[in-house]
Amino acid sequence: GADSYKKVMAHFHPEFFLGMTATPERTDGQNIYELFDYNIAYEIRLQDALDNDMLCPFIYFGVKDIEIDGHLIDEKTNISNLTSNERVKHILQKIDFYGVSGEKVKGLIFCSSKQEAHELASKLNQNGKVCRALTGDDNIETRNEVVSQLEKGKLDYILTVDIFNEGIDIPSVNQVVMLRNTQSSIVFVQQLGRGLRKHESKEYVTIIDFIGNYKNNYLIPIALFGDKSMNKDNYRRELREPNILNGLTTINFEEVAKEQIFKSITNTNLSNRAILKEAYMETKNRLGRTPNLSDFLELDSLDPYVFFDTFNHYGEVIASFEKEDRFIKIPELNGFLTFLCKELSNGKRKEELYLLKILLEKGKISRSEFKQILTMKQLGSSEQLFKSIENCLDYNFFVKRDQEKYGLSALSIEDDTYQLATDFTQFLTEEYKKFILDIIQTGLERSQKYPQEPLTIGEKYSRKDAVRLLNWDKDESSTVYGYKVKHGTCPIFVTYHKDDDITETTQYQDGFLSNKVFHWYSRSNRSFKSKEVADIMQSNQTGLALHLFVKKEDGEGSDFYYLGPVSYLEDSATETRMQDGKTPVVTMNFELANEVSSALYDYLTKK
Repeated sequence: GADSYKKVMAHFHPEFFLGMTATPERTDGQNIYELFDYNIAYEIRLQDALDNDMLCPFIYFGVKDIEIDGHLIDEKTNISNLTSNERVKHILQKIDFYGVSGEKVKGLIFCSSKQEAHELASKLNQNGKVCRALTGDDNIETRNEVVSQLEKGKLDYILTVDIFNEGIDIPSVNQVVMLRNTQSSIVFVQQLGRGLRKHESKEYVTIIDFIGNYKNNYLIPIALFGDKSMNKDNYRRELREPNILNGLTTINFEEVAKEQIFKSITNTNLSNRAILKEAYMETKNRLGRTPNLSDFLELDSLDPYVFFDTFNHYGEVIASFEKEDRFIKIPELNGFLTFLCKELSNGKRKEELYLLKILLEKGKISRSEFKQILTMKQLGSSEQLFKSIENCLDYNFFVKRDQEKYGLSALSIEDDTYQLATDFTQFLTEEYKKFILDIIQTGLERSQKYPQEPLTIGEKYSRKDAVRLLNWDKDESSTVYGYKVKHGTCPIFVTYHKDDDITETTQYQDGFLSNKVFHWYSRSNRSFKSKEVADIMQSNQTGLALHLFVKKEDGEGSDFYYLGPVSYLEDSATETRMQDGKTPVVTMNFELANEVSSALYDYLTKK
């Protein structure tokens, strides 16, 4: 993307240009793909390169930075605290503790400013390390000399800001230390990559990342795992699961450091327009055309469903980022597109998507034929499920506000035959049909995350998702609150860590007794005689299906982890009082059909 390269390319006129780059996604807005007519001969990402033994393995340690007056270092911390004796002592302790592979350390330390680099280099020298600060103020000759000293073992560390992000080759580097806020996942990988060249003197490179209370901490999992989805739950899962990427390559976090990243993920809006536009334009640049929604999945880019936290439907996304009204110009179809994108494209249930796909391709299908297709695909085919599908597609499931928003329904049912509604087809052009089919295909591809029916253990669902997938005839999610008995089912929703300011009469002490048993509180002012409490206590005899959903805290949003079916443990129910000592409540224990994984258990229970 540099002007010097462009001049060379403009000068020559070969039959074939071959280019190589480690950074196709740029921070400078350049479109590398365009220079080569969007032809990618071969591509390999960090994870693949590690898998193919092309890079040196790395062991990453995310460690807690120091606290000043009880507060972790953050973006506003002044230079005197960044270079204090206390922080220098902390840095020395960690870099010595985690060590290196090889006889002698040859390290790079990335700092937040030139002043920090110079002052820390001076203080590290006073503490027995041989260091040199190197910044953009130093000329090429000086840089080359300092790098040579590191390679020869005359230096322990070079401290810098960003001149080593790319274009520098020091294969013997065996430790990379990050002392600054992560501003970009691209820069993070570039800096980590300074140690990934293979060299006979090392088996692996040690990466030590000092994590403070930074707003951008959410970028760390994006960089480490190469996950551009902007899906918060993906990042939480990647952080809490044991992380062995390949052979020696492992990712480890001190508990406090990990909690700082969780906090950043929760507090950051990953679906703001700036982030979405960056992902959209990156995908467009790569393709050389307007992306289909399915392209984002195919290219392992943004999770396409994240668009619909901000936009009603994908036509609005295109209109916003390209100033093109192709898929918003028929207002009668905007409501249906909103319904399809917001309600179905998440792929949490496949059946509606399959039916819409068949109707768009063939026009109609009998109920019995569709049942055969679902049976062949090993999907559900009960009468309750079919009624739920129909209620969803003709909008009868939804509350009046949603019905008005979604406008024209695509489904018409006549004589046990499903067909496209006439009101809908009169506005449906071939261009729109292709556009809609691509959104449906995106939902079907995304549905691979949800292999179990009706709900997949470990995945997340809103109350609205749950009541629809449990085949309720109406969306009663607004009145479910903690639980509700309906249609032979009882979804139970628990927020594990309550806000500190809630009243004593709602301070429910729900919690795990083990990863197999959950202690649960009914609503307040309930006793054994209360109908829904009695229904739950008798569920083993009546067959009432209890389903447990738990989220860590309200800041996570409206979705809950589905922990699976649970059963009432006989004789565990007790009539007791709330925290105020007055308000009656019933507590009981549930046994989970499936143990909660240790990683999810730890995540949910730790505050």
